[in-house]
Parts: sequence; structure tokens; C-alpha cells
Amino acid sequence: MSNIILFLGDFNPIHNGHINMALKASEWLEARVIFVPSKVSVWKDESVSHYHKLNMLHLALDKYPQFSIDEWELNQEAEHTYSIETIRHFKEVYPSDRLHLLIGYDHVQLFDQWKDALEISELAQIIFYARNGQEWNSENIEKYHMEGIYGSEYSVSSTDIRALRNADTPIEVLEYIEDNELYSIPMIKDMMKPKRWEHVKSVAHLALEIAQRNNIFAPWKLYVAGLIHDMAKDIDKDEVLERMETEYPQYADMPYPVFHQFIGADLACEILEIEDPDILSAIWCHTTGKANMNAYEMILFESDKIEPTRGFDSQELIEACLNDYYDGFKKTLAANKEFLKQMNSEIDNSLTDECYACYHIE
Repeated sequence: MSNIILFLGDFNPIHNGHINMALKASEWLEARVIFVPSKVSVWKDESVSHYHKLNMLHLALDKYPQFSIDEWELNQEAEHTYSIETIRHFKEVYPSDRLHLLIGYDHVQLFDQWKDALEISELAQIIFYARNGQEWNSENIEKYHMEGIYGSEYSVSSTDIRALRNADTPIEVLEYIEDNELYSIPMIKDMMKPKRWEHVKSVAHLALEIAQRNNIFAPWKLYVAGLIHDMAKDIDKDEVLERMETEYPQYADMPYPVFHQFIGADLACEILEIEDPDILSAIWCHTTGKANMNAYEMILFESDKIEPTRGFDSQELIEACLNDYYDGFKKTLAANKEFLKQMNSEIDNSLTDECYACYHIE
């Protein structure tokens, strides 16, 4: 008799939280994990096509030999398949093995509302991914004989990835979402000219790679910031000027090419409902810099200046940033300052004292 873990869900899209849960459960039980994607979750209203969902699952999971994907629910005629139906099916397929059902902490609270919950708990051992400090529905845990496993906390949801408030999913999935223009991508893309869209994608990927190579916490924040940092570049000029006069009068005397960093941070809040201060602050100063920049701000700044589509040989600066983002930032600053001087740039000629301070980092 072997252990088999069933992981049911919409996976729209799969993210690193799902993968982390499955890895911990697989290690704990020395079991293989079968991911069973649904057409549309009973708890939700819509999903991407089966084709896209399966492609993203394979991109994320095929590197793990202990994971597999089963399309049984996707092949059912009904729009919704209840978990009890899926459990009964797998009990017939694996009559001699011990089935486990992996659920998230949120479903512990609601498990008594599942269809035929007691029968589910009789056919499969319920295991849930526990988070430190979480308050549990102890009645459900006892009644349905649930067992908890513990691991790192991942504050990520598929909803936030679809809305581009989070990007904590494998890079292969992010690239697939971009290439197939899923979720929020069409809206962001439509706000930009084609050349700028290629630029922001390049910035997003470079910033993510720099953050990962430098072990920056939550590197996905740089991907989000990179993809949307120029979302105010192509909006109506009169709107930009009006917003600067109203919301940022202290910077209204700076040159027009700078304004998009301030308005871009605002649009990230208004359109995408992004509230993460690391993402917003990185966007807010990605053109001019500012005094006392943090890692997220430095990495977006340097990625914006040296990404490969800029049209000059930036490989040496890219390698410097990949090896040490801070050392690379200083080198990028020096190169950018020289470029602005050569171009007699209006940005160089009108930097505020606060912004100019970033060019004098020791």
C-alpha cells in the first residue's frame, strides 16, 4: 500500500504556494501528488480554457517527478464536479492505496459545507497546510480527522496573479501568461505602444533575474513593477499635466519625461489596486532615483536603464547587477549620468536635490 495525495483545485493559474504545499505534503508522507484541475471551481465563477490551464500546470510541474496531472474532472460533462465525486473515482482507480486529500487552510474553516464532507473524510485522509498563528476550526479538524502539515507561509493567490498584484509563480508560467495575453496582460499592453511593451517586458524579466540572483525577498515584486512601470507613458499629456499640478505640485517644475513615474505609481493603485509599498516606491522613482533608495528601487532603476532592448551594449552592466545589485547600481548610475550629460538632457539639468543624491552614493 502506498500513499497518494490528491490536490484538487482551479489552478487558475498555478502558483508557488500550490507547489510549496504539494512539496511539503509529498515529503511528509513520502507520497506522489496528483494535481486534479477543475473546469471551474464550485466556489468560483470563471476560469481560463482547459488548454491554457493544462499548459501552465505542465510548465510548472513537469520538473517534479513526484507530481502528475490528471484530467478526469476536465473531461466530465458537468460544468462543476464535486470533490466527493472525484474522491470516489480515485478510490476505484487506487483501491489498494491510501488516499489523502490536500486542502488549504481556508478550506479547513469551510469543510463542513462541502457536499458529503463526512464521506470524503472516510474515503481519504484530509491533510491541510497549516500557517503559524492561524486560528483553526477545531470542530472540523476533530470531526473529519484532519491532520496538519507545517511549512513556509506563502501569501499568494491565483486571484492576485490574475490581477497582476502578485507574480509569485514560476517564470515559465509568467512567460506563458505574457505570450498568450491572459488575465490582466491585454489591459496593460493596450495602454502602451508596441515598442514600449517590449521594453517593459524586458525590464520585468531582467529585474526579476537580478532580484533572484541577489536573494532579494519576494523577487516577484520586481517583475510586477517592471511590467507596469511605464503604464503612464502613453496616456493623454493634458491628463498628466493636470494630475501633476493637482497631486504633485512640488515636482511640477521638473521636465515632462519624469512625470510618468509619479502618475504610473498612482495608476498602479487605481487600476490594478496594488498597495504593496515596495512595488509602488520602485515605480515612483524609477526615472530620477531618490535619496536612500532600497533594493527594490535600485533594481528597477538599473533594470530600466540597461535592459537589452535599449539599443546599446549593456552586457557588462547587466553582469555587474546580476553579481551584486548594489555595485551594479553604482556603475549604472555613473553610466546614466554620463549619458544624460552627453545628451544635454533636461532630466539631468533639473534633478531635485533629493533625486540628485542617488548619484553620489559612496
